[in-house]
Amino acid sequence: MDRQPLLERRVLITGAGAGIGARTACEVVERGGRVAVFDLDGEAAMRTAQSLGADKAISLQGDVTDQEAIEGVLDAMTVAWGGIDDLVNNVGIYDHGPLLELSIAQWQRVFEANFMAPIAVSCAAVRRMKAGGSIVNVSSVLGQVSAPGRGPYCVSKAALISLTKMQAVEWAQRDIRVNAIAPGYITSKETDRLIQSGSIDYAGICRRTPLGRFGTQEEVAQGICFLLDPAQASYITGHVLEVSGGWTAYGFV
Repeated sequence: MDRQPLLERRVLITGAGAGIGARTACEVVERGGRVAVFDLDGEAAMRTAQSLGADKAISLQGDVTDQEAIEGVLDAMTVAWGGIDDLVNNVGIYDHGPLLELSIAQWQRVFEANFMAPIAVSCAAVRRMKAGGSIVNVSSVLGQVSAPGRGPYCVSKAALISLTKMQAVEWAQRDIRVNAIAPGYITSKETDRLIQSGSIDYAGICRRTPLGRFGTQEEVAQGICFLLDPAQASYITGHVLEVSGGWTAYGFV
């Protein structure tokens, strides 16, 4: 690319071993940045980092719910590059089922990864960030609407949006921007599997989406990088950017 809006920025991306996280890591590097690839799957993290180049990426295996692992990846960024500029809280899990059948343990598991971990990672990162830093929390359109049988995921992603607004307000005095991105239905190995199993009605979702298709991981990554970009998004904080093809705008049944 001729223009490198993220030139030399040091970005931590959680859950970057595959999917949206890996595609975002690639997008950051293409725009001139450097990436710490942090994932529970150490081999996947290593593959992503190696594909980007040793001078542009480092990989660390760790659990986002483990405070020691969080500090470890931030220490590694300090050793490699002198610190951190930006953070993408990308990790997300789900556990579906009717509300009356879900155990408290199932709710706790999802909230630990989707809500508590972004709190812990963000606070640890902000303590090390200088003015001008940015955080993007990866939520979902299902954090803005209800979806039967998907209670823990929907509610945890809604809580993440609320957290984003609180972080944006409190950390503005540090000159740190915090935004959320809310992907709609995005093509991935997981969505392909769910389509094949009949868990997702591909044709029905496409009819329900004004743009008539699923989005791509690249389109989500581009939205994340836009929010990170201190030149393009310098006056944007506390915002939720939907990348959904107009899915939540469509109210006709």
